[in-house]
Amino acid sequence: MSIPAAIAVYTSGSGVPEHVSHRPWRGVYHFWDGSLTGLGQHLLERVRDAKGDMPSVVRQLIDDAPWGWTNCMSQPEHTAGERHTEADPGEPVSPDDTGAVAYVYVFDLEARRLDAFSTYVGDDGKRVGSVVFSPTGTPDVPALDLLPEEAVVEPPIPGEKLSPETLQAWLDGLPALEAGSSRLQWVSTEPGPDDSLSILFRRLTFDDDVLSRVEERDWNAVPHSARQEPERVRNFLEALVEVVREDSSRLDPFWIAAQDSLRRSGARQRESFARILRAQWARDSE
Repeated sequence: MSIPAAIAVYTSGSGVPEHVSHRPWRGVYHFWDGSLTGLGQHLLERVRDAKGDMPSVVRQLIDDAPWGWTNCMSQPEHTAGERHTEADPGEPVSPDDTGAVAYVYVFDLEARRLDAFSTYVGDDGKRVGSVVFSPTGTPDVPALDLLPEEAVVEPPIPGEKLSPETLQAWLDGLPALEAGSSRLQWVSTEPGPDDSLSILFRRLTFDDDVLSRVEERDWNAVPHSARQEPERVRNFLEALVEVVREDSSRLDPFWIAAQDSLRRSGARQRESFARILRAQWARDSE
């Protein structure tokens, strides 16, 4: 999804600015999925994975990539990514030049904070969220755009570590997801390099019983922490099916693959996940 953004760091001043131009910063362009749930969430994970070493994150994302990024999220191990080059640089970005981007993310190293600004037409550079990190990299909130429904924290449901095979069996046992001439197919599950679990699924569309379209998504649905609570994962999947079956327009592979409640919320019960998913749909449909 091409939603360009900027990754930046403040160069002077202090405090939490309400506008993207109220404090000096320097930064680089990022082409791919700069949304709050895409690049924004990835930046939280970068700081967490770096165990709070925010200067190293700034070096990796800004100083070591002076021409910007096509996609810094393409390598989960954060060692490469897809960078622009001097021969093919990204767009220029600065506090007075944000016309090429929809979001700007600015690190405040002294305050251990990440500020997010929306530079979409109509938002005019206003601050839309901030996250403060502990010295070890734990964010004070799990997302920059947290909904009230996502703020719930419920008691853990520990169990045996969830395997790809068990997850696949659960998916195969879920009620069918169909809408008109389309239906969802759960294809496979795979472990990721960070011990997460990804789900490959397809929406198949038929025309007079002949397959006419295939849309495939690789959904990084289960973070490593949630694998230790298999019933939590099951509750989330059952809630997703419940909510999608309520409204056929929700059988949208883009929307389903964007759902990240197991990372963004401390919810654990099916009813809580259903409320979150309905709220996400309402916001995404605005």
